[in-house]
Amino acid sequence: MPPQKRIFQQDILEAAAALVAGQGPQALSVRSLARAMGCSTQPIYSAFESMDALHTALIDYVREHYLRAQASSYKQVAVSFLNFARSQKNLFRLVYLRQRPAGETRFEDPNAPETIHQLETSLELNREKAANLHRRMVYYCYSMAVMMATGYLEFSEEEIDRELTEYYRIVLSYYKQVKSEEELQHWLYRSRNLLG
Repeated sequence: MPPQKRIFQQDILEAAAALVAGQGPQALSVRSLARAMGCSTQPIYSAFESMDALHTALIDYVREHYLRAQASSYKQVAVSFLNFARSQKNLFRLVYLRQRPAGETRFEDPNAPETIHQLETSLELNREKAANLHRRMVYYCYSMAVMMATGYLEFSEEEIDRELTEYYRIVLSYYKQVKSEEELQHWLYRSRNLLG
């Protein structure tokens, strides 16, 4: 009898992500995952003590492999998130449209520390204001993503660009307490590295 192939946690998470991407979050079970991997349930239970543990690890895996943006600008992080909602509807549902336990963070944003730092530096905001500006942008972006992931609305690339830019102008005006178009243009110019 040939030796059995060793199955690692990474293999299980890759297969689980592929299963959810293709069939939806409801398709994920130890049996369906074992069937998809061509193995017994034993390696899965050896790697993960429970279905809850697998589910938690899968969400972390999706955040890290699908949501950590390698983007050159603040706007590109948002565009990357919206493209994830459009192209990976089932994985988006797994991470963002699920019942959450009490006390769990609402929005999983693996890019938050870097993006908040960009806002602090470019806009001369303290950390709290930069974090609040980012939070408002996340709310707006999240609502667009939910509409895309659920098929309620579809946005073209041009619409996404326009919506993100217009909403950024609004929150920028609020957090910088802009009093004139000239002042707004100054801060938009300072934001050019964020909006590229």
